[in-house]
Amino acid sequence: MNQSSMGQGDRDRPGEDDRHARLRDIDASLDRLRSDLTPPPADAGDNVDSGQYLAAREELEGQIELLEYERERLRSELGLS
Repeated sequence: MNQSSMGQGDRDRPGEDDRHARLRDIDASLDRLRSDLTPPPADAGDNVDSGQYLAAREELEGQIELLEYERERLRSELGLS
């Protein structure tokens, strides 16, 4: 009985470590993606350039939103919220 309770604690720890590592990865990715969100160029050029910029920006914003959601979920699971 004592060994099984010790084994359970040993199994819980790696999962928590994995979540902390994932949280660090998410924070690094969010920093990188946010730095990629530059303001539009002053001379946006033609409509094609503007459209491409807008599409790229929307894609980055979508990735950021998903990562922020996962980050909050992990923080909640780890009791960090």
